[in-house]
Amino acid sequence: MIRIDGLTDKQVKFLDKLWSMDTQEEVDAWFRTLSDDDLNMAATLHEILVSQVLEESSKDDVSMAQDMLQKIGVKCT
Repeated sequence: MIRIDGLTDKQVKFLDKLWSMDTQEEVDAWFRTLSDDDLNMAATLHEILVSQVLEESSKDDVSMAQDMLQKIGVKCT
């Protein structure tokens, strides 16, 4: 399970939005609707998620980590 402490309510809402998306295209489309400040925050949160998922993958099953990454729009090859 991924846990990120110290987030604002807005950041939590953005992360919830990211988790609700199924494809990178959905993430990209949402990013295009954001203001510059919100885009920077969303992109940073996305990077934090990717980093956390990769860290978890070193501890857990790699296929589970790949599924989690794909869920937030990261293509795994």
